[in-house]
Amino acid sequence: DIPDGEYRRLLGFPPGHELAPRAAELMACSREWYAKNGRPWIAAVETEALTVAGGALLIGTRKFVSTQLTRQMQEAAAESGFIVLASAGVECEAQAQRLWQDEKPDEYFFLEILGSAVVEHLIMQAGARLCAWADAQGRVVLPHYSPGYTGWDIADQRPLFDLALEGKQSWPEEIRL
Repeated sequence: DIPDGEYRRLLGFPPGHELAPRAAELMACSREWYAKNGRPWIAAVETEALTVAGGALLIGTRKFVSTQLTRQMQEAAAESGFIVLASAGVECEAQAQRLWQDEKPDEYFFLEILGSAVVEHLIMQAGARLCAWADAQGRVVLPHYSPGYTGWDIADQRPLFDLALEGKQSWPEEIRL
């Protein structure tokens, strides 16, 4: 259930903007399609053996070079972390592709943005759940931070993804990066 204001923001509409009838229709149609067909999911994989060495973060034997992430983990004396994967569901991506191929770029765009909003919402939910879990253990969860954010090279997305897949045998659906 994505708040209307958040969906509008991601679509690029300024706050308080009066939607044209066509835009309102496209939003409603995307929401309706997703409510019937979307299968969102999240998964969190705990990592252990976090260490800081030579200005880099090591998760097991994998090295991640992000000054900001390394500093945060060092200041928090972090011993473990979570890699969170989130998806609006393969159905959303497949439908968006069909709309594009059917030369319906507006419908494609509104559904694609709704899928992005779903993923952002799932990440927020995962953070809240992890915070509740950590609080019960007298621990804390740092703010969500991902490769591609300022100060962390997007190239680290692949090794982080591979790390998440290690040892995990089943997922709600096939996942790709």
